[in-house]
Amino acid sequence: MNPLQHWAFIKETGTLIGMRIMIYAYLLGGSSLSRIFLFPVIFFYFLFKPDLRKNSRGYLKRIRKKTEDLPKINLLLSFSHLWQFGASLIDKFAVWRGDIKLDHVNIHGYEYINELLSNKKGGVIAITHLGNFEVCSALSQSRQEFRLTVLQHTKHAEKFNFLLNKYKIKSIMEVLEVTDIGPQTAMKLSEKIGRGEFIAIAADRLPVNNPEASVTCNFFNQPADFPSGPYVLANILRVPLLLLICVKHKKQYRIYFEKITDGGKISKDERIDFTNKAVKVFAERLEDYTCRYPLQWFNFFNFWKKTNSSNKNFIEDEI
Repeated sequence: MNPLQHWAFIKETGTLIGMRIMIYAYLLGGSSLSRIFLFPVIFFYFLFKPDLRKNSRGYLKRIRKKTEDLPKINLLLSFSHLWQFGASLIDKFAVWRGDIKLDHVNIHGYEYINELLSNKKGGVIAITHLGNFEVCSALSQSRQEFRLTVLQHTKHAEKFNFLLNKYKIKSIMEVLEVTDIGPQTAMKLSEKIGRGEFIAIAADRLPVNNPEASVTCNFFNQPADFPSGPYVLANILRVPLLLLICVKHKKQYRIYFEKITDGGKISKDERIDFTNKAVKVFAERLEDYTCRYPLQWFNFFNFWKKTNSSNKNFIEDEI
């Protein structure tokens, strides 16, 4: 794979000027004013970023083959797709400013969290770029027992983080850089798990320094690469792996927790099979949620670009 084709090397969508306008509008007039300013910003990127239109259209075509709920694929639908992304940024500001609280969130599957907390255990949570994960800040803020650390490639959002710091907008969730997880980071994560805390890691983007650490699995009827990191991490820490999906439904957010793996010790001989099966479960669940909320898929790159069905780790659905 050409490293320049990796998602982390794709130039960030957005400039300091565009994001500065959105943040300033929100601080001045809240969501209502920022949405007024959002239209010209989104229109600019839609007009002058042809790759965004191309990748959005390609993705939407795949979705429409799986669900009849999606309208005809055209430029307006792709614009709506990008608009949803812009609107999610406004909601990020709202969460970090404390304007979205638990009252605005409907939670499903929290019993999995309660079960672990009752046993004073933590877990690994697979998150995605479907919906708006940052809304979970409202959950962390309202339920003090739910301590969450997010592993992410923060360098990919340098401009965004710069502006958040400038305007003193902060997420209450701890964020750790995961371009490279060394022994010290691994030890820190183990300590957090031992205290009953949770580690969130993206399960729909390949690692920056090791994109080959992946499993190829059917996703919308074509092979796509998913990182093996979340499953390996859960195996090393011997804790369950949960799926977390946070999507907007009308004026409320819905948070879904599902269990992917149970945790516990996995023998060396079973690890590959364990990871392959877990990735397949994850991909199936992600596909289901994506069909239900298609315009909230915020991976604006060719998700299927490097896939190759000859990959030795390719998981093909049984017929």
